[in-house]
Amino acid sequence: MSEQPDNTNTRFRIWQQNLNTSMVAQASLLNNTSLSDWDIIIIQEPHINFLHNTSANHQWHVLYPMQHYSHPQQRT
Repeated sequence: MSEQPDNTNTRFRIWQQNLNTSMVAQASLLNNTSLSDWDIIIIQEPHINFLHNTSANHQWHVLYPMQHYSHPQQRT
């Protein structure tokens, strides 16, 4: 183990955006974002379709709250 401190700076890049349930804004974000520029991209208020799902493509991983399907009326 080295006795010298590690002086390298690590940056964690996060982008959070409220889409206000807009399908157009979500499609633009999904298709026009340079994913290599960000470590995590968080979408707040995504567009939700009639099946209670949001849109994504193969480059995205969608995570829903635990009760997303069992209590859909609690979504805000």
